[in-house]
Amino acid sequence: MADTDEDGGTHTVELSLSDAEYDRLQALGDDPEGVLAGALERELRVREAAAAAETRRAGEAEEPIDVPPLGPLSDSPVGSLLGWEVESVGDGEATLSMEASSRHANRGGPVQGGVITALADTTTAFAFMTTLDEGESTTNIELKINFLRPVFEDRLEATATVVDRGRTIGMVQCDVHNSAGKLVARLSTTYMVLRGDRGGGE
Repeated sequence: MADTDEDGGTHTVELSLSDAEYDRLQALGDDPEGVLAGALERELRVREAAAAAETRRAGEAEEPIDVPPLGPLSDSPVGSLLGWEVESVGDGEATLSMEASSRHANRGGPVQGGVITALADTTTAFAFMTTLDEGESTTNIELKINFLRPVFEDRLEATATVVDRGRTIGMVQCDVHNSAGKLVARLSTTYMVLRGDRGGGE
């Protein structure tokens, strides 16, 4: 797999895949190398965002660190289905967006509330994950959402902020706005921090 950097230089990475893994890649399209390159790009940006958040938490950076948008969540089945894009991930904060269309509507015409909830819920997860230390994982244990106005075909932007982070429990709030900047919905959710065997789902 070859990649070209901003200066025009090319770097080659060798990667061995099993037959089953390669077949899965081919099932995604005609360009397995492109799929891998895209996954690598997203992984690098996620790690850059996490490193920037850690730097700020350690007090080593007073000013916000510019991290490029992470782009489409094409490696997430539900993210790919609904068309979410990661705009930014920071220290206890995250912003995701989507283009809501008629395919997201319920029978009454507006965007189905579950679609808005899923966008906001995922945004809170991105924000809360920036607070996790090595060996920690998390699970959502409660959420509440208020819908304030209907959405039809429009661009939605969800911005989440960690409002409290204890050793075991954390709370995150997320506001969803339409393209006019009007508040569409507000979600609050509670996360539990898992460690040790619990972090592995046991």
